[in-house]
Amino acid sequence: MDIRIKPIEPIGSTLPSLAPEKTKDNEASTPFSQIFGMAMDNINAASNTVKIADKKAIDFSLGRMDNPEELMIAQEKASLAINYTTKITNKLLEVYNEIMRMQI
Repeated sequence: MDIRIKPIEPIGSTLPSLAPEKTKDNEASTPFSQIFGMAMDNINAASNTVKIADKKAIDFSLGRMDNPEELMIAQEKASLAINYTTKITNKLLEVYNEIMRMQI
């Protein structure tokens, strides 16, 4: 029996970058809609990771999968994705609240 373990992908390869795009004038531009779109992509990626982990857990419990390591890795990926998404969301809410507290 040949067992091969897939390497864990770095988190940067699965999530879009929040680095601002450069324009012709060498100025950074990150409109709110672009940042919001990237945040939604992160949420969708985390949701898909959780769905995959749930499907593997069901397959394992029904005896369709006999590799507990694969299940544990999928569950850990899902946990990390949820934690990362939660921390990013909390940080964005902190920034929003700080902006709202500013006096003009």
